[in-house]
Amino acid sequence: MEQLDDDICYTALISRDRRFDGRFYTAVLTTGIFCRPVCPAVTPKRANVRFYPTAEAAIVHGFRPCLRCRPEAAPGSPAASGIVATVQRAVRLIEDGALERGSVEDLSARLGIGSRHLRRIFRDHTGVSPQDHSRARRLLRARHLIVDSNLSMTDIADIAGFGSLRRFNDAMKQAYGHAPTAFRRGTLPASGPSASQDDLVLRLRARQPFDPKYLLSFFRARAIPGLEHVDDGHYCRGFRMGEAVGLMMCRFPPDGSGVIITLRGDARHKLLEIGGRVRRLFDLDTDIGAITAFLAGDDLLAPLIARRPGLRVPGCWDRFELALRAVLGQQVSVAAARTLAGRLVVRFGEALPENLASGSGVTHLFPTPDALQAQDLISIGLTTRRAQTLADVIDLFVRPGCADRHGADVLADMARLKGIGPWTLNYFGLRGLGEPDAFPAGDLGILKASIMGGGPQKTKDLEDYSQRWRPWRAYAAQYLWSALEPEEPQ
Repeated sequence: MEQLDDDICYTALISRDRRFDGRFYTAVLTTGIFCRPVCPAVTPKRANVRFYPTAEAAIVHGFRPCLRCRPEAAPGSPAASGIVATVQRAVRLIEDGALERGSVEDLSARLGIGSRHLRRIFRDHTGVSPQDHSRARRLLRARHLIVDSNLSMTDIADIAGFGSLRRFNDAMKQAYGHAPTAFRRGTLPASGPSASQDDLVLRLRARQPFDPKYLLSFFRARAIPGLEHVDDGHYCRGFRMGEAVGLMMCRFPPDGSGVIITLRGDARHKLLEIGGRVRRLFDLDTDIGAITAFLAGDDLLAPLIARRPGLRVPGCWDRFELALRAVLGQQVSVAAARTLAGRLVVRFGEALPENLASGSGVTHLFPTPDALQAQDLISIGLTTRRAQTLADVIDLFVRPGCADRHGADVLADMARLKGIGPWTLNYFGLRGLGEPDAFPAGDLGILKASIMGGGPQKTKDLEDYSQRWRPWRAYAAQYLWSALEPEEPQ
């Protein structure tokens, strides 16, 4: 958040949304303790709290740090830069099977710390030991794949990290009291353009209410030729994850329950990671009911919310891809940006193998930062200045580890580039980082929707007016964009 406002902070505190962790601290007058907004403690009454922008400010005012949520380790703090990053990397390595193939000592050696220190910080931040985390994740992954995929039990045992079918069966019986097959109620059929029964299938459920029709219309208008194909009920794209190349087809059931993913290609061991990306792409986990309950009191947004109560903020498949799309979309129409992005993909992107692309309408993968560095970007129809801005963004993402950096750090680096202004930063924050309070007030579509609804008619006035929507301005922006879409018949 750009400035601290007590009412905004308390609204964010109630939701315990992790996207606000590290942005403010809640001091409780009755206990003398201050916490992070994600602290699991009971939410204090509004009259009993004070909010501070930093942990240091809370301490200066006489409050003690909470022992449960450890404010000193919040995102953006000096402790977090090392400890949280280490824990996050440890979790990723465990997800990749580090403790199936080795010991905690081996894992700590890869992280460059002692095993005793790893156990301590891991328990501090997750509440469990690395071994317990690994075992619990295996069980949860397995149960999800049994119920919501078409994988065989042998494949599930392998992907979930059990090592053998016998260990898988024993662990599931011990944890749930039943054999794994007891949870399967038939398998999901593959679906989508030219899908075959050999394709992998994974179902992801969305928090209700969920409006897939609007999402599809949004992605259809912005689909990059060659990279994406969108039709009634389906979203398709090619992807590369490490060495795995594949085609992803997402189908939205008419009941609005979520998304069914069909995967073609050698992506079996990336299935769970792909599922996580799709959840962010379609914003499946957001508690939209709580957000709309807050926004619906505004006269400008109320009719838009009533029209689409399950609207979500479309995310992105990849940060780098979205950053380039944001630059290409500067001061041009959606159609023009789509054309430029299509030229970039076809000219510099890797061709999708024919056995994957057949019948899908998808032909290429999005080019990597390495593939685009030092290329002639003017050749796709850019001005010299725009091509230089695009090249600067590419150079930024070529740096090792850039894709995994904290979103605020990426935004700060982008803000220093010539040709990157408030609209680009807010659009990238809104879709590329999932920033809930990003608001591109200068967007012509948003301003037009505001005028249509009787709201502010100038960018500065709309920026001022939007303060009442914080900390959910990204959702307010999406509702304003939705006002430009024709209303579908019931």
